[in-house]
Amino acid sequence: MKKLLLFFACCLLLATAAQAQSNRAAYNGWLQYTGTYALNERFDLNLGVQYRAYSGLTDKRLLLGLGLLQYNLKNVPLSVGAGYMYLQLQPYTTADQVEKFDNRENRLYQQVIATQKINRARLIHRYRIEERWTAAGFRLRFRYLASLRLPLGPKSDPNPKWYLALKDELRISNQTNPFDSNRVWGGVGRIFNKNLGGELLWMTQFDGGQNRSNYVAFILRHDFGWSADHPERRVRFLPQ
Repeated sequence: MKKLLLFFACCLLLATAAQAQSNRAAYNGWLQYTGTYALNERFDLNLGVQYRAYSGLTDKRLLLGLGLLQYNLKNVPLSVGAGYMYLQLQPYTTADQVEKFDNRENRLYQQVIATQKINRARLIHRYRIEERWTAAGFRLRFRYLASLRLPLGPKSDPNPKWYLALKDELRISNQTNPFDSNRVWGGVGRIFNKNLGGELLWMTQFDGGQNRSNYVAFILRHDFGWSADHPERRVRFLPQ
């Protein structure tokens, strides 16, 4: 528990340091909880909460909750799932960053996750389609995420606690300009025990042209239920 608190404190320190930046939208904080409960040998229930803020953690930018039912195929490293997400977004609407717009969004999504082993590393591919009901109308979006986890430490260690996390996510919409954004992540992860893990990451989101946002992110992953005693069934802490 002390290690978890220290890990979380580092996240708060890095995120709060971003408050000195003049452009609130350029440096942001990101906190996320993802819980995966294994119902049985094949089905998982994933629940998540996410909070994003301008200038560190004090100025709310987004709050979301999600639920996903996932089915893990028996003979191949593949999972399919469908879920629902509710979002409250509060972007600034003026150049002086004083006024905000309160926007609510309902979202359905379907996804496929495939995993592959590359020596000690593990590469995860996630393909997701979203049906979005926003203040501007109905939208479709396709997302592809590649997530690489590289264990840190000697090769003789069969269960390394630390790992390097690298991710890249491309998001494409059905609008006139199909490019939505590209998110690039990098950081470290720590497995505290068989049920709990965390990641401290830096993420830059490219929105096209010179527009970009930077985040310091802390993601807490909780894996419990049937799979806690059968970790060989699937990769622990799948990306959500």
